[in-house]
Amino acid sequence: MSETEPSTTAWAHFQQETRTLQPTPRLLLLLLLPIVCLALTEFVPFISGLGVIILLGTGALIWLDWQRTPRSDSFELERYHHRKLAIRTENAIDIIIHNHAPISINVRIRDEVPAEFRQRSIDQVISASLKPLHSQTITYHVKPTRRGEYHFGSLNLRWESVWGLFVQQAAYAVPTEARVYPNLLKIHEYEQLARKGQQMFAGLRLLRHRGDGGEFEQLRDYLPDDDYRRIYWKATAKYGKPITIDYSPERSQNIIMLIDTGRQMLTRPLGVARTTRLDLIINAVLLFSYIAISRGDRFGLMTFDEKVHRYLPPRSGMGQFYFVVESLYDVEARLVDPDYGRALQYLHTQRQNRSLIVLLTDPTGQEAADSLVGQLGAFYPRHLPMCVTLSDPVVLDTARRTPYNTDAIYQRAMAEQILDERQLWLNRLQQQGVMTLDVPAYELTASLINKYLEMKDKARI
Repeated sequence: MSETEPSTTAWAHFQQETRTLQPTPRLLLLLLLPIVCLALTEFVPFISGLGVIILLGTGALIWLDWQRTPRSDSFELERYHHRKLAIRTENAIDIIIHNHAPISINVRIRDEVPAEFRQRSIDQVISASLKPLHSQTITYHVKPTRRGEYHFGSLNLRWESVWGLFVQQAAYAVPTEARVYPNLLKIHEYEQLARKGQQMFAGLRLLRHRGDGGEFEQLRDYLPDDDYRRIYWKATAKYGKPITIDYSPERSQNIIMLIDTGRQMLTRPLGVARTTRLDLIINAVLLFSYIAISRGDRFGLMTFDEKVHRYLPPRSGMGQFYFVVESLYDVEARLVDPDYGRALQYLHTQRQNRSLIVLLTDPTGQEAADSLVGQLGAFYPRHLPMCVTLSDPVVLDTARRTPYNTDAIYQRAMAEQILDERQLWLNRLQQQGVMTLDVPAYELTASLINKYLEMKDKARI
């Protein structure tokens, strides 16, 4: 995540929260010997003296071992990681241990990571051998499962004494925070494909506007599928071969995306069981905003459920993309119904120029659908409204499947009814001048971006 803020380092020195001392099996065995000797005194009288000698010797060993073993203040610990971590991606966490003791020591480290971070079992407790008066960096990885802001706790360090008679443990307070962001890997992949002209491998169509009203982009060789009306005859005569003129879509158009964060966005569509609808939508919005801003358009954003939570007015420039990322990293869905009227009325008060208004939602119930149709349709024809919904593959599959028993007949009838009701309010939206895009969850990103590119190609925005 090279475009993110600089990474942060936290460190602690002499900041132990707790400190414990535990005997090892070796020490317990040494302490057991004098007890055995005392128990055998009745049978072997002179052995009691041997028991006392062993006890005194053990005490001396403990004292000498204690003197030679480094104390907790002999170690200085730091935790180093990027301030911004990516969701469902392996993120590196570095722990730096400074050994100020003049001897080598074997240690075990356990970090207190947030509960939402997954760790491999080998990373939960890490062993290391520290050289005298040296520092060592230990790296482990975490995989966050949710977006948001999280806090790391203490670093727990455990080490054996020099002769292995006891184990010391200390907790070092090293509080650091990390923000978990949507994974921007898709954007980096798009950048690489775009440089090679291979966006189609990401599921995106390569569209080129050649109609009237666009801006001149370039002259190039004529291709068999080009419109002959685009041939630039002056250049053709000069170079002795057919030359085509390309126009790029007009720039600086307004695009505003409205993201529903109501109860329906907590569900997980089939085929992407680990990802909620909201996460799928956020991933699609991030790539969409990056492409739109890269093409010179102004991008804005709103999140809402029963009330408007965030509104980002449309602006151009890559700085706006980073504002979008910051606005979405901690957005969470709630168990409330979305209020379309309040959200769209708020947007209406912003008095924007003609804009492409994209609402990403999934209304639950006829009342919500009726409200959506009336409120979103009111933006047409001054604006270009579009409603994007995620279809349910289970319902689609059930409606198409041939029934084999009574239960299957009932399930198919229910699925067909759900699809009919859904298609009914989608048709009503279209009658109000609202474009609709109803796609499976796994096709959302590519379908949404291709729809945008198609509208740019036809100069609709």
